Formats: sequence, structure tokens, C-alpha cells
Amino acid sequence: MTSHLKHVGVNQTIKFERVVTNAGNAYNAKIGAFVAPVPGIYVFSISLLSWPGHSTRYTLFKNDVIISNMYLMTQSGTHQYESTSQTAVLRLQRGDDVTLRNYDDDESLYGNDYSTFAGFLLWEDFGQPIIVGK
Repeated sequence: MTSHLKHVGVNQTIKFERVVTNAGNAYNAKIGAFVAPVPGIYVFSISLLSWPGHSTRYTLFKNDVIISNMYLMTQSGTHQYESTSQTAVLRLQRGDDVTLRNYDDDESLYGNDYSTFAGFLLWEDFGQPIIVGK
């Protein structure tokens, strides 16, 4: 994420606007969602840097279902930064979406390429193999 986010609303999707690699075009920077192009096992890695003096929470969603939570805590009135990171391994079907959303009202998140989001296919699920000649 290149831009700093300030005054983020409750349940607002966090958009990571600078896309470095997007093989398969699974990440949509305009809506802030990773949409699985094929069924399989995917890995997601998120790193976030707090805005000084803000304690904020974020939630990772799969199809509007909470997968996990992240928390950044800094002391109010300080110039202290804090970071948090998380990795999630998810089974997705084609079209499933994964988003990161803000939990609290009127919070901020540091950009400048310190807050990052990555998702990639680990193993494609081809379904049940077809046995020929049985």
C-alpha cells in the first residue's frame, strides 16, 4: 500500500493499490479483493504498520466470513509505530474472495509500502481424477 489511510470506516475494505506481481489477475486493486481464479489451496501474507498513536484492529475475510483478526496497539499521543503480520492458508473455490477490512471507526494505517498484502496459489485442486479403462 503506497498511500496512508486516514479516517477509515468500520468494515471498510483495505485496498493495496500498488500491485507488484499479479499472475492470473487474481487481485483487484480497485475493490481490494483477491478472487480465486481456480479452486485450490492459497497462502495469504499480510503485514501492517500502525499510524503513530492509533490502536487499530483488522479482519481477514473469506466470502464475508471472518477468518482471523489482527491488532496494532500504540500508545496515544506518542510517535511510536507498531507492526503486525499474519499468514493464512485457505482452501478456496473458483470465485471465492479474500479481503482485509478495518474493524474500528475512524482509524488509520501507514502506507509508503510498509503495509503489504500477498496471496498466491499453493496447490490447485483438480477434483477427483478420472480413471480411464476401469
